[in-house]
Amino acid sequence: MYGLFLVLNDVYKLDMIHELFYEEELGATTIDSQGMGKVLLDHHVNVPMLASMRKLIDGRKPYNKLIISVIKEKDKLDRIVKKINKELECFSEPGVGFMFVIPVLEIHGSKHECLLEENENGEEEVEEKPYV
Repeated sequence: MYGLFLVLNDVYKLDMIHELFYEEELGATTIDSQGMGKVLLDHHVNVPMLASMRKLIDGRKPYNKLIISVIKEKDKLDRIVKKINKELECFSEPGVGFMFVIPVLEIHGSKHECLLEENENGEEEVEEKPYV
């Protein structure tokens, strides 16, 4: 399983990105977020690398969108990554956002069976059946 994270600064592309996940029958969660670069610039912290970013950040909305999806199959992951790269022109425009993928070792809560049982000492024990 894989965790796909997309930080989308170009919020005008959000509906299209959601449509791509829908086409691949993938779920995703979208969260309002704010990059640390904007916070540092707002507090006038002098970081040389951020000075060049000021032009990109100034005048833009201070918030972006974080889209998170857990994807079970590698082929679905590859297809959605390809579609996102195509939609966002391989992130070639400065400031559009960035995307990364990490392995997911365990999932708890979604389509996951967890049974609470009391043992002979009266203590609760958890029996879990992993998501597969």
